[in-house]
Amino acid sequence: MTTSKDVAKLAGVSVATVSRTFTKRNTVSEKTAKLVLNAAKELGYTPNNIARSLKSNKTNTIGLVISNIYNPFFFQTAAVMSKELEKHNYKILLSFNKEYDESLSKNIQSLLSTKVDAIAFTPIIYDKNLPEILHNRNIYLLQLLGNKYPEFDSVLFDDYHTTCNITQYLIDHGHKKIMMIASTEDRKYGMLDTLKNNNISSYAGNYVSVLHVNNPEKIIENALLKYQPTAVIPVSLTITEAFLRVAKKLKLHIPDDVSIIGYDDNLLLELCDISAVGHDIEMIGKKASDLLLSKLNNTSPESILSPQHLLLNTRFIERKSVKYI
Repeated sequence: MTTSKDVAKLAGVSVATVSRTFTKRNTVSEKTAKLVLNAAKELGYTPNNIARSLKSNKTNTIGLVISNIYNPFFFQTAAVMSKELEKHNYKILLSFNKEYDESLSKNIQSLLSTKVDAIAFTPIIYDKNLPEILHNRNIYLLQLLGNKYPEFDSVLFDDYHTTCNITQYLIDHGHKKIMMIASTEDRKYGMLDTLKNNNISSYAGNYVSVLHVNNPEKIIENALLKYQPTAVIPVSLTITEAFLRVAKKLKLHIPDDVSIIGYDDNLLLELCDISAVGHDIEMIGKKASDLLLSKLNNTSPESILSPQHLLLNTRFIERKSVKYI
């Protein structure tokens, strides 16, 4: 069996340099790294990560739990994080959580059994089992795109002020019957507070929940027919797609019959000329990676346990989907 000594001999470097090439690439020059990697390839050498992790008590692996496998926004964030973390020789171990149930704790238990160094996850609902599972566990957890557990660090967008701003935009265009369609209630409070600040009474049609629903189209159709909003805010790409299918079925034209502001700006919204809330995926991926690395490089328990919540700004892309009334 080929060993690191064999690679070191062929490359003309020390065994320690071979080890650093595979574990701390940024401490080795590009020229030296190329020599080592070429030698390893020629000899068919693969480093023994299990043995290394037993010796160092580190796996250089970060677990990432994604809650919605249908939302490309989560995957794009994961891709940015993977790219950033690989610069520091960390790999991501990806796990998928069912969006609207309490299986998050099971996924995190599985990741804990693989001895990952830290875990990032996208919380959709509160899983009451999670705090108990993590009791007395010396592992860093980071929430992405949500903050259901105040005791854990989080990196997320400022959804409250975002919904305040887009609601005010709709009000300034004459809209009072505004409907938000979402799977969780987090974003509705900015809308309701803004309506109140403008002396506009709220009504049952302001918020339509599609939580625990595989096919939201029927609920959306019934809500549109019952409440007849003049403007709609669907709070995810999948909900926006469902709304557009329903609007087509009901022969509702945008913006003449109903105005819309979408979330998670993407190519579909751009092609449909729909105004949208945009999120900087590169920024949140890098911020999350930086926070993970800073915590992993500081071994003090105080640093690991102190909660830090980073709120990032969104941007509004104005197109032609909102009508003055």
